[in-house]
Order: sequence, then structure tokens, then C-alpha cells
Amino acid sequence: MSARAAQCPNCGAQVRFRTGASLVSICEQCKSAIARKGADLEAIGTVAELVPTSSPFKVGMDARPQKGTPPFHVAGRLQLSTGEGTWDEWYVGFTDGTWGWLAEAQGGFWLMKPVKPPTVPAFEALSPGETLELGGYGRFAITEVREATYASAQGELPFVAPPGSVFRFADLSGADGSLATLDYGDGPSLDGFYVGKPVALESLGIAELVAWSDRTVSVKALALNCPNCGGALQLKDPANTVRIACPSCGSLLGSADREVQGPPSKFTVLEKLAAVPFKSRLPLGATGALRGHAYAILGAVQKTCSSGGENYFWTEYLLKEEKSEAYHWLAESNGHYTLLEPVPAGEVSDGTKVASFRGKTYRIFSRNQARVAAVLGEFYWTVRTGEATEATDYVSPPRMLSRERAKKEIAWTEGAYVPPAEIAAAFALPEPLPAPEGVGACQPWPHAETARLWWKTAWFLALASIVVYFLARLIAPHAVVYDQTFDLVDSALGIYAVRGGRTSTSADWSQQDAGPTQGASAAAARVAADDRLAAARAIVSEPFETKRGANLAVDLWAPTDNNWVEVGFNLISEASGEVRSFAMISDRYAGVDGGESWSEGSQNRRLYVPRIPAGKWILRLDPETEAGKAPPSFRVRLTSGVPHVSHLVWVLLLLFVIPTLRSFSKLTFEGRRWADSDFTSAGADRDDEGDDE
Repeated sequence: MSARAAQCPNCGAQVRFRTGASLVSICEQCKSAIARKGADLEAIGTVAELVPTSSPFKVGMDARPQKGTPPFHVAGRLQLSTGEGTWDEWYVGFTDGTWGWLAEAQGGFWLMKPVKPPTVPAFEALSPGETLELGGYGRFAITEVREATYASAQGELPFVAPPGSVFRFADLSGADGSLATLDYGDGPSLDGFYVGKPVALESLGIAELVAWSDRTVSVKALALNCPNCGGALQLKDPANTVRIACPSCGSLLGSADREVQGPPSKFTVLEKLAAVPFKSRLPLGATGALRGHAYAILGAVQKTCSSGGENYFWTEYLLKEEKSEAYHWLAESNGHYTLLEPVPAGEVSDGTKVASFRGKTYRIFSRNQARVAAVLGEFYWTVRTGEATEATDYVSPPRMLSRERAKKEIAWTEGAYVPPAEIAAAFALPEPLPAPEGVGACQPWPHAETARLWWKTAWFLALASIVVYFLARLIAPHAVVYDQTFDLVDSALGIYAVRGGRTSTSADWSQQDAGPTQGASAAAARVAADDRLAAARAIVSEPFETKRGANLAVDLWAPTDNNWVEVGFNLISEASGEVRSFAMISDRYAGVDGGESWSEGSQNRRLYVPRIPAGKWILRLDPETEAGKAPPSFRVRLTSGVPHVSHLVWVLLLLFVIPTLRSFSKLTFEGRRWADSDFTSAGADRDDEGDDE
């Protein structure tokens, strides 16, 4: 840095140039802007009185920032106005000889430095919402395109321009959270380019900083009354307030001596009302802690839009976060609340159906022309009833991403759903807030936690059941209670060669069918029996015993090869005479068709007979085969106490009944949500969908 003292050419008072990059110094005595041109000084105009603001900075402050930024000195203050708001930009000189701007707007702070200007379009070609590719600087979204007036200044400035000059600029937002400004001066071509990132006040290392709540104390004593009804105006953010809607009569008030001035000495009536236009559910001026942040409720904007010939209303509360001094919003619609904060437009990628922000995807929910219907409380910009913006909401419950597009600027906010009970507790409301109506745009499914617990529990128990099932198959006591193989002999006599058991032949059955007085026709009956496609022969086993009550696994196996054997089973209890009847078939077929091999059926079959009591049983088997194509044998094995997979299946089904029902409940909940949307859940416009139909 360099320092130089000289005399003001207008009044003779001393002016100083402390920073080497400074080209202008404001005389503290006569408020002249003194420009240095080599060794000469020239008065180029007189600045107006500074508009008091609640800025935390002052000319002369020294900062020792964290994270590698060199120390700097606050050398000057530039005050700009768009006619709708006034803000400060602070000229700073770094100890390494460079300089930059400490900019503030809407409660945010950015430290910016001049860099080599890129090739950009003319000022008239810029439009909010579009993107610019700036070569090595990256991709930026245009957030604001405006003209601002050099309203006043203090200390030193790095440019030569007479007070009252008009600056044309465009603010840009980068994908990495950076901020850039294209400074066009008063012409169509670029004069300067500044790039920086947001900074937190506590990271600047300025010892003299005073908290916002303390800075507002000195102006709270102003005795302001509504010029329409005489009601007291209790300002919570007086140094920044440029509009206030009287809480007693609802009249919209503005500064009497200037369109934008704060803290105002008095107000004039801009829009006269006899009563408040709507009742705020939250008390204006209240303070409270919500989601870890201390907020003050400054004002409420009632907005409306039209759809299908009906008007819909919602309320947006303006909050000020006391620590960061940023302005946030608390949107309320049908009793549903969403806490929103500004986010960099450059970090948002939006399309026709979805938008993404910091890796999270949001689906489009609504798009409409939102109009200000009424206002209450205080605001840092010149809010007007009737002003309109295009509002678009994207949701990913419980979060919402919102965009407001106006002619000269675009703004994004992002936040999360907050239950009414949490709002009431945060601001110590004496009574609970009204219960919400319907499903909110980003309201989370209220049973999400319990459903997640149900699913986790079900999966845990399901895995445990599977483990228990297989352990039971391995170690549970089970025993083979019957195992017998039968040879099939396809002869005219129809006799089995049986390895155990008692057998009756088809000849016996034929004689039984013929009756005792018709023995002469037995031979004919045998021939008829052998000609049947299925020759029935009955086998009765020796008694076998089951040691305990359990299910019974029945296995049938036969070396079938393009043939079959079907066995009818009758399981008979010797004690009670109870009969369990069923049938099983062993059949396997294979061949070649069109050069391709095929096969079907199975030689081995298993069937489970449930709940067989302990005791002695007899098995009657009725085999049936195709005449002339019988397999050589078949085998029957009975095993007691084998766990059946169907039991496991039923357990698994029962475990997932409640979680599944919960999932259906969620589908119903989502259906109610999207029924109130301008779009389908897939992002299609409902009007377009109707046209297609």
C-alpha cells in the first residue's frame, strides 16, 4: 500500500490516498469526490449523504481473513441504488498490493477481485436465467441484469466517475459457488470483470464487527407512526427497511424523502387501506430458534395464482438470520411450512422435468405466475402489490427447490419441510397452528421412519428364519421310517416282483369283479385287465412307526425314460383308522425336435404330508403305468420330521405383510400429493396430457 495526503481543491481540507490503486478520495469536509491525475487533484463532483444501513463494515477497518486470503484494509465505501433498493460495496486494499471489493446484498457477503475480462456478449444481449461459458473461468448462470446509480461514497475509490453516474452490470453465479460481476460501466462493452466467493463474517477476522442485533438498537428508539391510522410502527430491521405495511391498517408505506432510505425519519402512504388485508398466522417481529438458527420474522407476503378459473393463495414470511444476517423465507400453503434459503443459481441445473442441486435431483411440481396480493410488515426492497414473477417449484420430499424469475433477475431458494408444531415451538406461539390440509408439496410421508423400521425388522427376521430353516434341515432330528423298492414285471399275469410288502394281482381283482359264480369267465377278465392302458395293482406295506408328531416327506423315484408311473398313496393309522390319501407321478420324456434336444418331467418327486402324529401306520400303494411301457421299478421313501420350505415361505410372507401394506400407504400418499400438482409425477404437464387424450 502507499499513502498520500493532499489538500482538497474545493475546500482545502486534507484528503488521503492510502491504497495504491485508489483514484478517488471523498473529502470528509465538503463531500467532494477528488480524483488524482498524476500529481494533480481534481474535484469531479459532490456525493450525496450516505443512506444509513445496518452494514457491519466501516471505512478504516482492518481484516485478517482465514484460509490463505491476505490481510486487507477497508479503504472506501460505494453506495449504489437501483431505485428499488440501496446497498453498499466496500473497496478493500490487500497487503500484497492488490485490491478488490467486499460486496453485500440481501444479507450475503462476497470478497471479489478484478481479473482479466473474458469475451462476453453486449449488455443488451444478456438475460437472467441464461448461461455463459467464460473459457478458463468456467460456466456461469446470469442471475441479474440491471442499471445502478452511483448514489454516494466514503473514503477512497478505485475508479474515476462523477457521483450520479449510471453503471450497467450483470451478476453471475458459478457452478462452484463463486460469484462474478460483469461491469459494463455506462456503455455496451465490458469495463471490468470481478470474481469471488461468499464469505462468513466470522471468517474475516475483523475485531470491530458488531452483531446485527446490537447495530439495530440505536435506531429502535425512532418513534414512528403510521401516517394513515396513527398506529405504532415497530421496526425489527429499521436500517434496511424500505417498505412497511402497517400492521394496524394494512396501508403500504414508503420513505417520504427518498424512494429508498433507511432508517427513515417518516413514511408516506403509498397504498391506503382501511384494514389489514389478511391475518398472519405467525406474529411479525417474533424471534425464535428454528433448525439451529436464530430468526426474526420481519414481514409476510401473501401471493396468489390462478389455475382452472380458481385463485390459490399462500404466504411467504421474510426471516432474518441473526448470525449470518442473511434473509430466508418460510413459505406456508394450506398449513404446510417450508423453510427456504437463497442458493447460488450456478449450482442449479434445471430442465423441463427435473432440476438438480448439489447432487440431489428434484422433480417439477408447479409453475405459475405468482402475484403479490397483499403485504404486512417490513421489507428490504420496494415490494408492491400486483407485482408478478414466474414461480417454479421442484420437490424431492422433504426438500424443495424453488425458482423465481423476473424481467431483470432470477433467484433460487432451497429448503426443507417443517412441521407446524416445530414452527409453533420455535416462536413460542401461545396456541398450536391449524392442522395442515391435504398433502404438502414437499411434505415427507409421515410413516417413513416406522416403515423403515418395519422393513429393517422384517429383513432381519427373514434372514434369521432362513438360517433357522437350513440349520433345522441339517441338525433337526428326522428319520427314514419307510424305504422300499418295487420291481415292475409287465406280464400277462400282471404280477410284481416285490422286495417286501404284500401284493394283490390284477387276476385277483378280475376274479373279485367277476364274482364267485362266474369263475369260468376269469381268463377273459384277465385278458381284459391286461389290455387296459393302466394295470392297477395294490401293495400293502408292513406296519412302520413314526416316533414323534411331525410332517412326513414322501419321495417317489423311478427310472422313467419316455414313460411314466403314477402311484396312489393311502396312509392309514393303525390306531385311529385315519387315512391320508394323495398321488404322485414319476415321468420323464426327452427327444430331438428340429435338431434341438428337449426334455420334460422328472424321475424324482417329493411331497410333504403335514402333521402326522406319532404311532404305527400302514401304507397302501396303487401304482398305475401305461401297458407295455412300464419302467422296471419304482422306489418309495418316507422321512419323518423334514422341515418343509413352504413353512419358510409362509413365515417370510407374514413378515413382509405389514411393510408391504405400509408401502401401499405411501403410494396412496404420493397420489394425493401429485393430484395437487401442475404436473404428473413423471414431469408431464397435465394440460398437455389432457390434450393428448
